[in-house]
Amino acid sequence: MLATLLGVSLIVFGLMRLIPGTVVEQLLGQSALITEETLRSLRAFFGLDRPWYVQFSEWAWGLLRGDLGHSWRSDRPVAALILSRLPVSAELAVLSVAWSLIIGIPLGIVGAVRRGSADGFVRIVSTLGLSVPAFWQGTLLILLFSVYLQWMPSLQWIPFTQDPLGNLSIMALPALTLGTATAAMISRMTRSAMLDVLGQDYVRTARAKGLGPRRVLLRHALRNALIPVITVAGVQMGYILGGIVVVEDVFSLPGVGRLLLDAIFQRDYPVVQGTILVGAALFMLLNFAVDLLYAVIDPRIQYQ
Repeated sequence: MLATLLGVSLIVFGLMRLIPGTVVEQLLGQSALITEETLRSLRAFFGLDRPWYVQFSEWAWGLLRGDLGHSWRSDRPVAALILSRLPVSAELAVLSVAWSLIIGIPLGIVGAVRRGSADGFVRIVSTLGLSVPAFWQGTLLILLFSVYLQWMPSLQWIPFTQDPLGNLSIMALPALTLGTATAAMISRMTRSAMLDVLGQDYVRTARAKGLGPRRVLLRHALRNALIPVITVAGVQMGYILGGIVVVEDVFSLPGVGRLLLDAIFQRDYPVVQGTILVGAALFMLLNFAVDLLYAVIDPRIQYQ
């Protein structure tokens, strides 16, 4: 994890400085009254006049001390900015995963059990879910529910603790948009894993003992088929974390993704670097948690 975080920090640090323009140009705009001396002083103020390795070493030293730096625009600590936006993005991610599991696993089971009838429909739905871009799907959902059906949730963000129903009405469409592609991938993997498991000897033995179809399907087949499904779900969390940026911008949600996008436009390097680094760390921790879940689902797996 530490090696990966080091690589992510180097890549993000370098890519941000390859984008044309800096925070100085963003602040000054097209003003023609700025002298070269003023430009040099502003670049020195933000530390942009120093070599890149000096800038990176100072930022990395701050990371080792638990300091993500301060925003160049608001002068607030980057950690505080991320923590203030994190509840919105975390709720969106959790609801998206819930949507993907609720939709994806049943579709995959139906596609495996009812081959030749519902299987074709499941595959068409999965292909559509993987093909439709999130920003386009989100725009269509806004047009459908807001313009044609006249169901328009509040544009002002409402915390869940303040009004649970109002909060869920705001988060329903973004979560559905973000969870669709993940649900399609999970349904395809569930179908493939179930087809493999349903042909195993222990499933035939369970049927021969007289167990009911539902118990054989859920107790014996599905539980053993969940290992690859959970693996795919853990990997798809990376898609969800990346898609949060697009979905939060489309639906105007005040989350970490919106914070990152605004920081990129403003060339606020500390906020961009800190936000992406936190996202990478969360992704690796989630995959680590998925690895630990293997032993919970399948008792045959043990970690020394």
